[in-house]
Amino acid sequence: MAKSGVSRRGFMAGSAMSGFFVSASHIYGQQHKAGTQKLRVLKVGSGGMGGADINSLKNHVQFVGMCDVNPGTLEKNKKDFPGIPTFTDYRKMLTTLKPDTFDAVCVSTADHTHATIALAAMRLGKHVYVQKPLAHSYEECEMLMAAAKKYGVVTQMGNQGHPGVYRYERLLEKQFWGDVLEVHSWTDRAKGWWPQGMRQPAKAEKVPDGYNWDCWLGPAKERPYSSAYTPFKWRGWSDFGCGAIGDMAVHNLDPAFYVLQLGLPLKIKAWCDSPAVVGGGMPDFSTIDFFFGPTPVCPKGVNVYWYESKILPKRPAGSHPQLDVGGNGCIIVGTKTAVMGGSHASKPKCIAVTGKPFGKETKDAERACNEILKDPGKWQYDHYKEWVDACVAKDPSKCGSRFDYAAVLTEALLFGCIAQHFPGKELNWDEKKKEFDLPEATAMLKGFKRAGFEPRV
Repeated sequence: MAKSGVSRRGFMAGSAMSGFFVSASHIYGQQHKAGTQKLRVLKVGSGGMGGADINSLKNHVQFVGMCDVNPGTLEKNKKDFPGIPTFTDYRKMLTTLKPDTFDAVCVSTADHTHATIALAAMRLGKHVYVQKPLAHSYEECEMLMAAAKKYGVVTQMGNQGHPGVYRYERLLEKQFWGDVLEVHSWTDRAKGWWPQGMRQPAKAEKVPDGYNWDCWLGPAKERPYSSAYTPFKWRGWSDFGCGAIGDMAVHNLDPAFYVLQLGLPLKIKAWCDSPAVVGGGMPDFSTIDFFFGPTPVCPKGVNVYWYESKILPKRPAGSHPQLDVGGNGCIIVGTKTAVMGGSHASKPKCIAVTGKPFGKETKDAERACNEILKDPGKWQYDHYKEWVDACVAKDPSKCGSRFDYAAVLTEALLFGCIAQHFPGKELNWDEKKKEFDLPEATAMLKGFKRAGFEPRV
């Protein structure tokens, strides 16, 4: 989800405190004895999903600094966390607070700023939790993987349903669906959830008092403020968000991507009502066809189909004639069975026996699926606490959605976003050359780099 670089607005702008260091060990009057304090976390982005992340982490960590471009949101943070230093520019927060008074940074901002903020934190040797999708460009994903390796910090992408992938792993171990034939995943997001289909930038408006618009823009190309972009509506703008695929495929395709070891697709083709527009909106309606090459699980490769804006896949042959697939989900069709799960890698169920009409055999297979998943498994853990525990242990390997996995998942989905700019055109990926067979598509692998926020490892 984000085109990042290292470019946000005024380095000196928007700090609640400036010109001196703040010792986080004294915040809220909480002084901990050495070795007994909780993980000390700085929060960047504290409204919307940022607020949800705060609620999920607050029992496990000590927040020692908050940043949000909206001063109104910061006022709420001050009420919830009395005495906490607040900032409207993450760079100012990272330079005002002493490096030895915080351990980690949690990033919950618009997609296009994920990487530039995370990289700045990692360069300080800090652990990072970054909301999904991990970044807004392929280039940024590569940088984040390189930084995680270089600095040895603990990393986690915020696809909270990731524990559920281990249910699918259990089914794979039991060879429940046989050889995989194809995968279908979908979401009801996009048109109706936020505007899309815009052909040009929005009209300029006055920046709200105190709002750090420059910092919100970060690495993206400079443009006037508009309430058409924020809050939340940025998802439908190609310069800031990654549309529905960036919002939900990270959750809904996670099980198939993980268990089938998919890597990057070799061929991608998008079908859209209109192309995505640079500086404008993502398409109103779209489906995307991916072909992934051979993997240890799928030696012949596998086709993956993505549907958004309430476009749904056909029910697999042999499934219940009134099967409700819901607004979000993933279906893996194999030579033995077809299995379906909802959003966020929720518990899968058998919905069809391949080559058989719906009936007793289907119901028997459904019971067998439930039996396989009945016992406690690796999926029973807290995604947030997993990151906290890994940070405390200083062990990057303990996170299931660490960057060496999350970055590749995000890259694959970003290829779909690129294809949405060229509807009906098959893009072929050359893994050795790291380029598409269409130069205009290859150019979109790069991220934004507005001065002051250029991403760097």
